[in-house]
Amino acid sequence: MEKRTRNALVIVALFGAAGCSGGMTSQSSAVPSQAASAFVHTGVPFAVPAPYIVARHEPASGTYKTNRSLVFEGDQDEESVNIYQDADLAQNPAPIATFHVAAGCPYGMAMDQHATLYVVDNCGGNDVEEYAKGSTTLKATITDGISNPLGAAVDKNNTLYVTNYPAAITEYAYGTSTPSKTITGGGMEDPFGEALDSSGNLYIADFGADAVFELAAGGSSVTNLNLQGLGEPLGLAIDRKTGYLWETGGSGNIINIYQLGGSTSPIETITGDGFPYAISLEYRGELKGEVVESDIDTDAVYAFADGSYTPYATLTNGIELPTGLLVIKPVFTRP
Repeated sequence: MEKRTRNALVIVALFGAAGCSGGMTSQSSAVPSQAASAFVHTGVPFAVPAPYIVARHEPASGTYKTNRSLVFEGDQDEESVNIYQDADLAQNPAPIATFHVAAGCPYGMAMDQHATLYVVDNCGGNDVEEYAKGSTTLKATITDGISNPLGAAVDKNNTLYVTNYPAAITEYAYGTSTPSKTITGGGMEDPFGEALDSSGNLYIADFGADAVFELAAGGSSVTNLNLQGLGEPLGLAIDRKTGYLWETGGSGNIINIYQLGGSTSPIETITGDGFPYAISLEYRGELKGEVVESDIDTDAVYAFADGSYTPYATLTNGIELPTGLLVIKPVFTRP
């Protein structure tokens, strides 16, 4: 089946006619989210129905350099993760490495301080895949406690947090494959993307509840932040220098930026090119932030320089349906 037909089926099945148009611009006031009745939830967003999933691939062997900042792009159409050098994004480069995930639906990605890459695989594998530092060969999988996984995050203690559908967050201590804690309730319905602040507090985008929740460091229950202007949030990223929370909204073609601990209204709203989806922000030792954001309608990844709300780069080379993103330097020190 042609990719555009598949994309249309995937998007329409969940959100109906989203009415996406226009270029990427910035505005300082909140954009109201569209009425919930205009969209139809079918469970996991954008997972390709089984008849349309292409043939499975075995993970490829190979290595990639880990001494530079990299962008990892999970591509559902290609059933793979593409790796790009962050410094080259403005040239729309080809990936420096590509590997196929076992079941074909790479969503959330995270990396621990040992540079182990975790890839959430939402289709038939229904697991979290682990890849050792610099490797594109599957090392291990986590299946215990996993149910339609969507998002991943790793804190400074190397604890892995996975969002699962329906409505659960599972925690895994480093080196373990059995959850040490499972968090439910608090109003969560469809938790998706995750982000951590410098204190270890976890923030969760929930597209079903149309809310962003906070899980305090070491906590066992979530709190609704009651953020305004949300449009079925899917992805989150935090700038640890400014305390800004970036949120991608599936129903409004928008990216909202909020001040953590400040007003519940966005301080900035960016109008996207089609369907903002995954988002990630690198945090280096000097707390310099760069945001990368994917759009599953334009099949592109956009890069925002530190402090800017206008993308300086558009990445399309090798990208088909970007459902996962991670920008990070594998050799790094967390703040």
